[in-house]
Amino acid sequence: MRFIITLFLALLAVQAASADTADSVKYPPGDGPPPTVFDRVKNAGGADKFDSAAYAIVLDSTVNTINDAGVTYTDGYILYKTLTEEGCKKLAVLTWGYEPLSSMVIVGEVNIVRGDSLIAVDNAAVLDLPAPQSGIYWSDRIKSLQLPRLYVGDGIEVKIKRKGFSYALLDEPSGTAVEDQKYIPPMPGEYFDIVLFESRSPIVEKKYVIKLPSDKRLHSQVYNGPMFSHTGYTDDTTIYSWWVKDVPAWEPERYRPDAGDLLTKVVVATVESWEAKSRWFFDVNESQFDYSDAIKAKVDEILSQAGVAGGTDEEKAFELVHWVAQNIRYSGQTMGKGEGYTLHPGTMIFEQRSGVCKDIAGMLITMMRAAGLDSYGAMTMAGSRIEEIPADQFNHCVVALRKDDGSFVMYDPTWVPYDISIWSKLETEQHYLIGTPEGQYLNRIPYSPPGESPLNIQSEATILPDGTLEGRLYLRGEGAMDHYLRGMVGWYPRARLDHYTARLLSAISDRAEIVNYEYGDALDFKKFMWWKIEYRIPDFVFPADNGLEFVSPMMSVIMGNRLLFRAGSFNWPKERHDDVFFYFTQQINGREILKLPRGYKVTDPKDSKEIDETYAYFKGDSEMTGEGLTVDQKIEIRRRQIPPDGYEGFKKAVDEAKDYAKTVFRAEQGGDR
Repeated sequence: MRFIITLFLALLAVQAASADTADSVKYPPGDGPPPTVFDRVKNAGGADKFDSAAYAIVLDSTVNTINDAGVTYTDGYILYKTLTEEGCKKLAVLTWGYEPLSSMVIVGEVNIVRGDSLIAVDNAAVLDLPAPQSGIYWSDRIKSLQLPRLYVGDGIEVKIKRKGFSYALLDEPSGTAVEDQKYIPPMPGEYFDIVLFESRSPIVEKKYVIKLPSDKRLHSQVYNGPMFSHTGYTDDTTIYSWWVKDVPAWEPERYRPDAGDLLTKVVVATVESWEAKSRWFFDVNESQFDYSDAIKAKVDEILSQAGVAGGTDEEKAFELVHWVAQNIRYSGQTMGKGEGYTLHPGTMIFEQRSGVCKDIAGMLITMMRAAGLDSYGAMTMAGSRIEEIPADQFNHCVVALRKDDGSFVMYDPTWVPYDISIWSKLETEQHYLIGTPEGQYLNRIPYSPPGESPLNIQSEATILPDGTLEGRLYLRGEGAMDHYLRGMVGWYPRARLDHYTARLLSAISDRAEIVNYEYGDALDFKKFMWWKIEYRIPDFVFPADNGLEFVSPMMSVIMGNRLLFRAGSFNWPKERHDDVFFYFTQQINGREILKLPRGYKVTDPKDSKEIDETYAYFKGDSEMTGEGLTVDQKIEIRRRQIPPDGYEGFKKAVDEAKDYAKTVFRAEQGGDR
């Protein structure tokens, strides 16, 4: 018996020694066990490491598992670290948005990591609330959780689950569990995503994983920067992974493109091609464009009143797009099934006279078809580019008119209220996809040169002997500038036009007095928009050394008003990392004649340097003529999006224009006018 006990103790000792030895050699030198949540928070560092950011994203992990029907099950994990008191305030309330017709979110576990302690937050305190909305009043909701008092250095660990997709509900395919039917994506069985790997907060590590059935093929592409990736397999699943580490915070700059055009991202899609998506978009919406007798009667009335009942297709389409633009207001009410990709019936929108872009586009398609025109729905991405991967990179719905030769003309009624165009100049160079039965490839609106959006300004002013300036400004716009001049009437209450015109002239002087103003018919889309403004400014000139000193009123107005020239109203920094984005190109042609008091003339008229760069141009001239001092200037912004390597030249031209606007002209007595 003693022998057995002794042997047993000896064996225990050997096992313990073996265990100790195993632990000591388990990891090679320099390696260690996987980091715990405490390790991650501790090792992330403090505010000094992250340029005083409010908080850091220590780990952001998303794993999406997609089944054969295309339903996505998401396991999300995110770990924050507060770096400043401001970060504690920003993370005090956590929110998760979702759309209940097509997705769900479950807040599984939330913990505060403080030192070596894990403090559980009761997720029973999660509130499920209507999401804040404006303009579009659908069924979006938001889940919200108030955290206990946070301290600098705390970690916040969040585990959530999601199910569904990010667009609207369409018909429910058979063969799917009832509880999952509403989470099937618009294109059943297909999957897409666009994931940004940069943020306004620094990221220590971010990982995105897709688990697809092995028979599904995936298009994928990384844009705007490098990242790690991996593809793996099991018997029935293909696993795709992308991840980044140590990404600094993105600091967005004014007048920049959409974040998706700038930040590192991955775009993925299982759909076969753009042509397949085009055919799908046509099929799911084709039944929505049947027109009623009332719609047909209204179409006949519109065309008859415009005198184009027997006109060309494009003449008819011009009248219809502007009727829809002016009469269907932008306001989206929830209508249940169909929000997102499905265009609501034209009969519904005609009755309600409101909707979002897809409803406004659907109304135009319906009215075009009532007029016998071959029209189709199309998708675009307003304000951003679409990548080659056939994912759902769309935020806007528009209209295509097929011509007899098979080509298309594009119309956008949502963007042309108070605009002479059929397709806004603010949407040039955008990609679009038309839904047709045969299927279309991704296409793009052509470039619009500055000469298609000119602002022509004529300024006539007289300096009286007492130093008062009496003047008249005449402004005429085409293209994008027609839109802004017309909008000055359409966007503001008529009772506030006095206030707005006074603001326009306040760039010359806060003593400016409006004498009178006139403007073109904002609803006459056959003529370009114009304004005439008469004004007076007491004490405009500055008497100095037996002379009169003043600046150009015209140039002051141009450089001081964002609607007329937004590049001139901003103080551009010396260096910039984001692209500059203005939506449209622009040309400004200005001529000013300043009549001086008798016996005065400008002794040394000033000219600017001519700045002719790739993306911008400026030249200003002045001379004394028999009429007085004549000032001419020309400005061009030559691309709506200017890359960082073109910023220096762009800034050079704009700075020269600003400097010339500040030029002080000196008039001295020296002869009759």
